[in-house]
Amino acid sequence: MSAIGELIVWIIYAILCIPPLRALFILRKNKFNKNSTIYLVLSFLPLALFAYSQYSNYREAELEYVGKYYLTEYPNCDSCVLHLKRANSYSVTLNGNELEHGYWKYRSGGDYWIVDIGEYGQLGTGKYKYHDRDNNFEK
Repeated sequence: MSAIGELIVWIIYAILCIPPLRALFILRKNKFNKNSTIYLVLSFLPLALFAYSQYSNYREAELEYVGKYYLTEYPNCDSCVLHLKRANSYSVTLNGNELEHGYWKYRSGGDYWIVDIGEYGQLGTGKYKYHDRDNNFEK
């Protein structure tokens, strides 16, 4: 079902691109006049609003993973804590000492989500396995 949802989003983008492309064709043919320029600007508005709403939904989903994670498989560390921060940065700490830091990235595609940590890590696998999550982390 989620693949159909993604297809619908792409179809909406394609439909919303028709008026701006038409306006560009009119502008190319008629050179620049007031009416065609206004049409071009107005035709981009729905596309921009839809793109903004999609980005807002993506960012909201991304921020769900911000918080504190208690790691269980981090090398040579039995009580390390992973902090995912709002600015897409992370740090791994042990008793207040920072062991590792960098940037994290969220990606999703319909029915899956992945939080990439650093260059080769993923939240929930390998050295970034965790047993509990504290949702009260200061964002």
